[in-house]
Formats: sequence, C-alpha cells, structure tokens
Amino acid sequence: MKTWYWLLLAFLILCTFTLVQSQRTPVETNKRETVQQEQLKKLMSRVGIDARETAARTNQSATYRELKINWTDPTKSTTELRSAVNSEQQQAQSPSVSIVEDKKLSGALPRHRSLELSPTHIFIAAVDATNKLRWWSIMPDPRLVRGETPTSTGELRGENYYVSNVTLVVAFPDDPEIANLRFYHPVWNGTDFDLKALAVVPTR
Repeated sequence: MKTWYWLLLAFLILCTFTLVQSQRTPVETNKRETVQQEQLKKLMSRVGIDARETAARTNQSATYRELKINWTDPTKSTTELRSAVNSEQQQAQSPSVSIVEDKKLSGALPRHRSLELSPTHIFIAAVDATNKLRWWSIMPDPRLVRGETPTSTGELRGENYYVSNVTLVVAFPDDPEIANLRFYHPVWNGTDFDLKALAVVPTR
C-alpha cells in the first residue's frame, strides 16, 4: 500500500512540474520578444525608421527575394586592405553598391530570435516608402577579413581589415511594400550600440 502511495505522489509531482513548465515557456517567450521589440524600436528611432508595427507582421509570403550585390569602396583600389580600427570614422564617402543578380525563390525566411549587435556584423533594415520597418536581419560583415602581422619582437599580432571590393548575398521577404534595403554598421558608444549608415539599395 505504501508503495502505491509513493508512486502516486511521485506521478502527481511530475504532472504538476510538467504543467508549470508548459505554462512558463510561452510567458517567458512573449516577455523576451516584447523586450526585443522595444530594443528594436529604440534602435530604429535613432535612424529615423518606424518599427512600431513590425511585431504584427508574422505572416510571410511563400516566396522570398535574393539579391547579389557588388559593394565597392570608391576611395580605395579593389585589392587594398584597410584596418578596421576607426575605419568607419575615417571613411567619408559612401560605398558604391549595385545589384548584379535578383532572384525570386520559394520558401520562407526564418525569424530572428535575438537582436545581438556586434562591430563585426552588418544590420540590414528593409523599409517601405514611408520609412516603416518591414523586416530586419543581422549578418556577418562580408568586408571583414582577419590578418596577422609580425610585431617588432617577431610575435604575430591579429587584426581585422576591410577589403575594398566584395559581393554579398541578401535574402529578404518577397514583400511588395519593401522599397529599399538599408545597411548599417553597429558602433559601440560606450554604453550601447549606435547604427552608422553605410548604404541604401533600392528594391523596386
């Protein structure tokens, strides 16, 4: 009799724990998404983009577009490397960008679950004609390469460099409202990330 009692008690405890976990997960997920949405709105407001309605756009079409973009620094030769340290502050002229291929593909793009910015990434905002955010993405900066140079003591020192001519591929929803893609470089200001505008690519 005691054996059945303890088995029943253990079963009830397990059921209770499972129920609590199943109820907690959606709540925690919604809270995390709410915090991210507030961070996104704050970030976008600094560059004049309205992100208030982005959370409501959960449905995507059955197709997406893929752009192949040629990105060139007009102030440098196509083979020149420049140090990534303070490079964006030194560059006064915007890069030259051009679409070399535009494809429409079947499928839907995954949603971003985290707004984790880094100086080694590029933030992409897909914006409509009224400066409303339709979609966003974060990708590794394709201009960035890692190099090692010897110091005066003979030791190798690692440093990031920007190449002057790259081709990048960007996939985004096949949304007719999207008027352009805006590319930004996250820059740490000491307490938070700011977005430095790099280039704008029209999509219509």
